[in-house]
Amino acid sequence: MKTFENLLTFLKAPYGAENYSDIKISDFILLLLITMFTVVPYGYFLEWVGIDQFEHIMKEFMEKNKWVLAIFAIFLAPLIEEPIFRLHLDLKKSSIWWGLVLSIFMIDELWYPVILLWGYLIFLYVKISKGEKPNLKIVVYSSSALFALVHMGNFIDFDYGRYFYWVPFLVAIQFVVGLVLSHIRLNHGMKWAIIFHGVYNAVLIIPAVFFYEP
Repeated sequence: MKTFENLLTFLKAPYGAENYSDIKISDFILLLLITMFTVVPYGYFLEWVGIDQFEHIMKEFMEKNKWVLAIFAIFLAPLIEEPIFRLHLDLKKSSIWWGLVLSIFMIDELWYPVILLWGYLIFLYVKISKGEKPNLKIVVYSSSALFALVHMGNFIDFDYGRYFYWVPFLVAIQFVVGLVLSHIRLNHGMKWAIIFHGVYNAVLIIPAVFFYEP
């Protein structure tokens, strides 16, 4: 209950620890369970309402090389995405620069989330350079929203003009995960955010890889 209460307190008014401490294994598992019990039922709900009409890039990767997908999701994605979307939560200019540089690797056909991310990070940089402290709640929720939005790149040839209203529903899971990762990053450091991200992806990807049938 303490772990759940701490998470709720953070979501209401995000805060960061003065000194990071290693997360307890029990807290790590509980946060993982809380996340899974939130996103898995929601995923089934989306399937029930017909969200599977949109072709997901994961299906294409599963057909071509599912183990490459697993390695990327479990190891590479957390190492790239966490510094981009969570490192700057400490509101340091050097962290913002790292986010800007690493975000170059995210540019593909879906370019607009990266442009929004650049605008957001540059805004933060200018504000901090002026000695103005940004509202941490806005920063945490904005970074989580951008983290979610960039995952629209997982959908192949998505027709935004026709199905724009589906976008918030399609990325809601990533938004929730982004908030949990923000809580971990600000209280236990980047290392644990990266580890949690990788374990979360592994819990979802490994069963899919083993039981996938083309």
